[in-house]
Amino acid sequence: MASGASFQSIGYSFRVAHNTIGKIVHETCLALWNTLSPLCFPQPSKTLWEMKSERFATLWNFPCCVGALDGKHVRIQCPSHAGSLFFNYKHFHSIQLQAVVDADLMFIVIDVGEYGRNSDGAAFKTSDFGKALMNKKLDLPNPSLIPGTDEEMPYHFVADEAYPLNLNIMRPFDGRNLNNTRRVFNQRLSRARKVVECAFGILSRKWEIFQRPLRVQVDNAETIVKAACALHNFVRARDGEMRPETSTEMDTMEAPSLRQSAGLVNWEKNNTPGRRPVDAIKARNALAEFFMSEGGRLQWINDLVCV
Repeated sequence: MASGASFQSIGYSFRVAHNTIGKIVHETCLALWNTLSPLCFPQPSKTLWEMKSERFATLWNFPCCVGALDGKHVRIQCPSHAGSLFFNYKHFHSIQLQAVVDADLMFIVIDVGEYGRNSDGAAFKTSDFGKALMNKKLDLPNPSLIPGTDEEMPYHFVADEAYPLNLNIMRPFDGRNLNNTRRVFNQRLSRARKVVECAFGILSRKWEIFQRPLRVQVDNAETIVKAACALHNFVRARDGEMRPETSTEMDTMEAPSLRQSAGLVNWEKNNTPGRRPVDAIKARNALAEFFMSEGGRLQWINDLVCV
């Protein structure tokens, strides 16, 4: 995984058949996942989500945010008789890695194996995490006040335009001709959301196997990706490089959480299926106004974005 070497080249080094190497790699990755997943991906809880939110507020100045959500296409060799199921818009075959990342670039939730041809939004809706979020079964804390205001804000994830807007997912404002308030909000959301892009980049560069197509069966590819994500959290929590360069004060943390969660989220009930919920629009507007206020403004971003 670290070298990205093929099974054939490893087989030549150890004088072992390449199919035997493939079996060893699969069994080892499965053992890594089964051993590390309870340590690196523990069950989420209200306390854990609140801790994640505090880290986002401290490092990235985004209140009530518990994680950044995005997807990554993992390149694979085209499976037999798969047709176009795994052929994505980037013109290669892949499986999808859907992930939620915390402020310290560590995976909180992962879902692996969706067809490459599906969009991030479609993969999210069919994932266990997406179903749990949409069905109000994530154990998120109750809404809290935006600092310095009397406006309540639900705890939420930040995502790009591929994901739906609702009370627990904040996405950018659409359009080009935006006013300064919306431009600043989009910049602040992008600044918080980039942690998931950075985590994917670190994963790909640290584990060189992702620099080429995975020439294994789809089930084996999923096992390799899950093992790599577990190793990412395990190594990052221990290699002394958890601190982003923009952070000047950061406490030592244990490796964060993951898996599916139980519980209920207190969502408002006036959300119309198929349309953007009114309460989510109000929450996003309230957050955008906060970023322009004296208590929530980052002057250097306002100077950069405002016209």
